[in-house]
Amino acid sequence: MIDGNQYEQKINALMNVNESLKEQLEVSLRKNKELSQILNSSYDEIFVTDAEGNVLFVSESCKHFTGLPPEAYMNKNIRELVEKGIIVNSVTLKTMNTQTVQSVEQNYPNGKTVLATAKPVFDEEGRLYRIVCNSRDISELVEMKRKLVEIHSIQKEDPYIIQLTIGQKKFITQSHNMISTLQLAEKVAPLDSSIFIHGESGVGKGVLARIIHEHSPRKDKTFIQVNCGSIPGTLLESELFGYEAGAFTGANKRGKAGLVEMAEGGTLFLDEIGEMPLDLQVKILHLVQDKTFKKVGGTSEKQINIRIISATNKNLLEMIAEKTFRQDLYYRLHVVPLRIPPLRERKQDILVLTDYFLKQFNQKYSQHVELDEHAKLMIQMQEWRGNVRELENFIEQIVVTAQKQIVSIEDLPFAMEHGIHNESQKSLELMPLKTAVEETEKQLLSTALKKYKTTRKMAKALGVNQTTIMRKLHKYQLNQNGTN
Repeated sequence: MIDGNQYEQKINALMNVNESLKEQLEVSLRKNKELSQILNSSYDEIFVTDAEGNVLFVSESCKHFTGLPPEAYMNKNIRELVEKGIIVNSVTLKTMNTQTVQSVEQNYPNGKTVLATAKPVFDEEGRLYRIVCNSRDISELVEMKRKLVEIHSIQKEDPYIIQLTIGQKKFITQSHNMISTLQLAEKVAPLDSSIFIHGESGVGKGVLARIIHEHSPRKDKTFIQVNCGSIPGTLLESELFGYEAGAFTGANKRGKAGLVEMAEGGTLFLDEIGEMPLDLQVKILHLVQDKTFKKVGGTSEKQINIRIISATNKNLLEMIAEKTFRQDLYYRLHVVPLRIPPLRERKQDILVLTDYFLKQFNQKYSQHVELDEHAKLMIQMQEWRGNVRELENFIEQIVVTAQKQIVSIEDLPFAMEHGIHNESQKSLELMPLKTAVEETEKQLLSTALKKYKTTRKMAKALGVNQTTIMRKLHKYQLNQNGTN
């Protein structure tokens, strides 16, 4: 017989055990919930089955990959999903059959390409217990690879590369429009006419001016380069024309020869002439017309034998309309106009220049840094507003800072404001590369949609097929007025 006290003690003991189990259950449920939240927060899709292929867990990311919710897969067998065509080329089945790690590429109807890797999990007795599959969206990499193949095919069809060496500098191009500019420069170089070089900062206007000098009868004489924007306007006149003794306070007692005089018999290159003050432009006009000049503080004209090459990154016709640049000087200098296109208009040159700079800086710093094909493609996709100068500095930065021999996309220092530029771009912030690519893609599509209106024209301009454009417009919910 159990007396009342013993009975009560047993009841209390059972209640304590029950309370303990309840607490343990709550802890387990909470941990299970936390684990589910962690797995669902992953951008990759996590797909788990038992040894028989019964689906036990699917993360929320499956909606991004397949458009279907996790409920479409739960409590179903992998074979059933394959038979219904919901899953194609199942990596889970491959791992079930081989009990080894397997990886496959899977293509979904929404256009996404996924790299799926399945790994077997074994119990303590070595029997297959679970199969965990991780799927990662590699659509962007596949598209990059396609573009890289296109670029390489173009380069194989047109392998003609021009290299002109001037001192320690090389002018390298594979672009038809740049080759045309170089051919015209070589044609007019032996003549003594004034040449005007148009081009953005960093395209190599100074290098082209020196090429012209080196191919002219004046090549054995002096080449003088003057950056009109780097010398204060108050000093530019005395720097150009020199000054007589005692011309102004602080002047050299013996006077000073100017850069114009130092260029005697050779070439005077007036870089960034659009920065020249209006009052000094009159004296440059006199120099161009009569080949004479007067020193600061001087009274007599001096005859000079020089060739003048000018360059600017400004729109001088607009400046003429605004009366900040003299029209008569413009036409005197603009006898032979040459235009150096920016890198964004000669994409095929970016890879050629990248390889050249990579070799140059590897030799300089005794390194052996290489770029994988995806990193090269990412570099080619940039707009490079600073042109060749920016690209050169960027490649040097890679060689100096690289932590490993083969540099991939993730290793590129794009946090240093080397993203694809356009007018609507926000200032770059540190973000996942995937997000940065999607933001850039959305901006490019938005700009193209405004400009071309139809998906056919957009596809042609962006170098992809029309179906891709339609899919991307839908993805980013961009309004589309035309479809032809």
